[in-house]
Amino acid sequence: MKLSSGRLYLDCNATTPLAGPVAEVLARAQEQAFGNASSTYLEGREARVALEDARGHVAALMGCRSDEVIFTGSATEANHLAVTSAARAAGHRRRVLISAIEHPAVYDQREALEGAGFKVEEIPVTPAGTVDLGRLEGLLAEDVALVCVMAAHNETGVLQPVDEVGRLCERHGAWFHCDAVQALGKVSSPWDSARPRTMAAAAHKLYGPKGAGALAVRRGTVISPVLVGGGQEGGRRSSTEAVPLAAAFGKACELALQSLGAMAGKAPLRDGMEDVLAGRWGAFIHGGSAPRLPNTSFFSLPGVPGLQVAQALDELGVAVSTGSACHAGQAVESRVLGRMGVPGELQGCALRVSLGRDTTSGHVEAFCSALAQALEKVAGNADYPGKA
Repeated sequence: MKLSSGRLYLDCNATTPLAGPVAEVLARAQEQAFGNASSTYLEGREARVALEDARGHVAALMGCRSDEVIFTGSATEANHLAVTSAARAAGHRRRVLISAIEHPAVYDQREALEGAGFKVEEIPVTPAGTVDLGRLEGLLAEDVALVCVMAAHNETGVLQPVDEVGRLCERHGAWFHCDAVQALGKVSSPWDSARPRTMAAAAHKLYGPKGAGALAVRRGTVISPVLVGGGQEGGRRSSTEAVPLAAAFGKACELALQSLGAMAGKAPLRDGMEDVLAGRWGAFIHGGSAPRLPNTSFFSLPGVPGLQVAQALDELGVAVSTGSACHAGQAVESRVLGRMGVPGELQGCALRVSLGRDTTSGHVEAFCSALAQALEKVAGNADYPGKA
């Protein structure tokens, strides 16, 4: 998508700009729904109406009931609330299974779980980037308290087989938590088909504001609050509700639900771009053989450091991300690609392009043109494939 600055923004899996109608709702709510939603006078009642209206829109996108939605300050908080609650409800079950490619908001809770006496084990993934269902089935037993598998991967865009994961968890009585942050607004919610007990969402991935997340909690599931002190959100998440953020989140979910068809239409744009990348530069598409989000392409250009290419693209007015974590300006190997069995030399060459609702074929063509220039700059005088 083109930003008002004229820059080409192709990193929508990282975050999205605030949609115009969402910004309008946010501004209006800040002025008209500023009251404390727990107060009983007019301003408080108006805030409560706005909050519950927003909850309904979030629930509609997530596919759950309104009373199953807990507003949080982020998806990270929602993930922590789910994992902490599952651990506190574990009883004699002392094993936790986390997919090898989970987002750090889930994956990095391993240490805390182990400190609480749980044995945390990774669920392996296939070279295509999907959870290995056979290995998961072999790991599951009556001592497993929690299974964490995301709906769609933030780097590869690969859709995980969460329906099958849900059935396996239900068979063994394990709590299934699904981080659906990347999936919601791009594909249909897995709430009904996968039947997780808990599922996380974030507003800023949906053209909504930062600082707003949600946890869907299936009826009958006991949530142990991480934040206590006021009893808000049905006693499950204390803190005065950020009504303007919630209202904006609700509007973002409303628009996202209406735009699912438009997002599905991004797959041909993505596929056409990948044909150019592979044909001209020999790109290797990570997860390309698996079902993916329609907007996501994660690829390596052999022999060219992805970080340098991303920096060169930035100078040309194009925003994309690398597939590797970066520390002090140095690319390091990707845990996700490593678990997929991708060689280290390709991991350092990875780039992710994630299209937005407003991305057009012209934007994709502009990206390919800018990429050619970026590769020229990075390669210098080297004889690099695709050099003009």
